[in-house]
Amino acid sequence: MAVLTALPSDFGYVIFTYLYSWIMIAYLAVKVGSARKKYGVKYPTMYSDKDQVFNCVQRAHQNTLELYPQWLVFQTIAALVYPLTASVLGAIWVTSRFSYAWGYYTGDPAKRMNGAYGYIGYLGVIFLVLPSNETDNCACALARAIGSQVGLNRSPHQKLKTERAMSGFLDGIRCGDCDCNVDWGERRNTIASIAAGVLFFTGWWIIIDAAVIYPLEEDFHRAYHTCGVIATVAFLMINAVSNGQVRGDSYSEGCMGQTGARVWLFIGFMLAFGSLIASMWILFGGFVVPGKPHTYPGIAIFFQNAFIFFGGLVFKFGRTEDLWQ
Repeated sequence: MAVLTALPSDFGYVIFTYLYSWIMIAYLAVKVGSARKKYGVKYPTMYSDKDQVFNCVQRAHQNTLELYPQWLVFQTIAALVYPLTASVLGAIWVTSRFSYAWGYYTGDPAKRMNGAYGYIGYLGVIFLVLPSNETDNCACALARAIGSQVGLNRSPHQKLKTERAMSGFLDGIRCGDCDCNVDWGERRNTIASIAAGVLFFTGWWIIIDAAVIYPLEEDFHRAYHTCGVIATVAFLMINAVSNGQVRGDSYSEGCMGQTGARVWLFIGFMLAFGSLIASMWILFGGFVVPGKPHTYPGIAIFFQNAFIFFGGLVFKFGRTEDLWQ
C-alpha cells in the first residue's frame, strides 16, 4: 500500500487510464449480456452452435480479458518511470479494443483487425519495461518502490523525490501551448479545496435529484445509496491523514504510528475504488442490461461516486502541506 508514496507526480494520468479501461471492460461485458438475451444463449454456455454473431460478440470480450492482466502488469511497471508515455500508450490500447470489438460485432471476424493499431500501445508498454543501460529504468524503479517501503536503500534524494511526488499534481498544469507553468502560489490550497468541494457537492446533488424524481422503490432501490455513503467515508478517510504522516516525517506516536497511517490510507483508497466499481456494476447490471425504461437513477449513482472519487483525489493531491497553517 505504502508504494503510493513512491509514485511519480504524474501517476494521476495513469489512474485515468485504468478508469478508462474499466469502462471498456464493462462495456464489452454488457454487450455480451445483451447478446445472450437477443440470441437466447443461456448461462453457462460460452458459445452458440447456431448464431455466429453471438460467438463474435463473446470472443471480442474473451480476447480482451485474455490480454488485460498482462497489460495491467506492464502498464503499471512502465508508469513508475514514464507515467505520461505509459498513459498515452495505454489509452491507445484501450481505445483499440473498442475498434476491435465493433469490427467483430459485424459478424465478420476479419474486421476485428480494425483494432490492430492497439499493438502500438500494447507492445509500447512492454518495450518500456525491457531492461536498458539506463540506471533509472522501470525494473529499478519498481525495486526501489518496494524496497523503500521496507526501509531499504532510501537515500535523501529518493526521500526528496517521494515528497515531491506526494505534493500534488497542480504544479504540472500548463497554460495551453505556452512554456510557462501556472503559478498557483498561496492560492493553490484554496483552489484545490474549492474544486474538491464543488465535485463533492455535485455528486450528492445528482443523487438527491434522482431520488426526488423517482421516489418509488421499484424505480430506484434505496439500497443503492450505500455506494455513495461508502464513497463519502472513503473521501474522509483518504484526507484524514497527511502526506507527512504517511511518510513518517511527522507521525511516529500512537498505537500503530506510521504503519497505522498507511493502513488507514490504503483502506480509504480501497473503499473509494470499490464504491466506484460498484456504481458501474449497478448502472449496467441494474438498469442498462435489464432494459429498464428509466436509466437515470443508475447514471446518477455512477456520477455521484465518480464526482466524490475525483473530489477526494483533488483534495488529497491538489494541495500542498507547505501552505498549511
